[in-house]
Amino acid sequence: MKAQSTVVRHSIGRPGFGAKLPSIIITFILIILACAVVFPLLIPWFSVFKTQLEFAYNPWTLPKQIHWDNFKEAWVAIDIGRGLLNTLYVCLGAVACTVPSAAMAGYIFARYRNRVTEVVFYLVMAGYFVPVQMCLIPLYQLVGSLGISDTLPSLFLPMTAFGIPFWTIIYRSFFTSLPGELAEAARIDGAGHFATFFRVMLPLARPATVLAILMVFMGSWNDYLLGLILLNNQKLFTMQLRVAQFLNAYGVDRMPRYSAALIIASAPTLILYIIGHRWIIQGTLAGALKA
Repeated sequence: MKAQSTVVRHSIGRPGFGAKLPSIIITFILIILACAVVFPLLIPWFSVFKTQLEFAYNPWTLPKQIHWDNFKEAWVAIDIGRGLLNTLYVCLGAVACTVPSAAMAGYIFARYRNRVTEVVFYLVMAGYFVPVQMCLIPLYQLVGSLGISDTLPSLFLPMTAFGIPFWTIIYRSFFTSLPGELAEAARIDGAGHFATFFRVMLPLARPATVLAILMVFMGSWNDYLLGLILLNNQKLFTMQLRVAQFLNAYGVDRMPRYSAALIIASAPTLILYIIGHRWIIQGTLAGALKA
């Protein structure tokens, strides 16, 4: 009798294949999605170390000999040094204009809640649902009327305008999750509004701030559409525009050089993500992305 009960408990405790099937299907789907994301990142490495002739005969094989000349030729052909400086300028401008503005707005909407701030918050939040593509023509006209057309500020200021609504929502959610007693204690100790924000609340929102800096920087670095519409001077072209210009000029006839340009253009964001991925996860888990 004891043996039968032991067998019954053992069989009940073990999940059958039918119970494992959904998890197996989910895992298989996730593997396919991961491959779909990783595979495009690996394609340039099949050709970047080859000569053009070797790539023409064997495009999907490993190189017989590593050639570093493609990186040098790509650097000179599309003036990558200038492109990196232009893109860095745009990214730093977008971060400097977006993150502090969103942080202060999110704090106001979280700690000073009344009918006026709620209405203003929903107006700001409405900007999050406006796609960039719908505003390209008015944006181009606005930039021209402000006298900043064909300049780098004309690129990162619209990025700021489209980025502030989203990060305001993020900061508002984060500051709402913090105990209100912290701000009250700071005010009792004599701290004003600005001192309470900069010395108490903003340091506690460091996960959200680091997350915002990383994501705004990477989003600005990878921008192509706004640069294509708002920039005409080739000296001001960002990395994405220079790589696209190289492809339009040579097509697939210089694929090893094009692959080298792609790797150089994507390297900063990949390195930044590798360094700061734990901050992205920490910011997410800390409540920065909670609605």
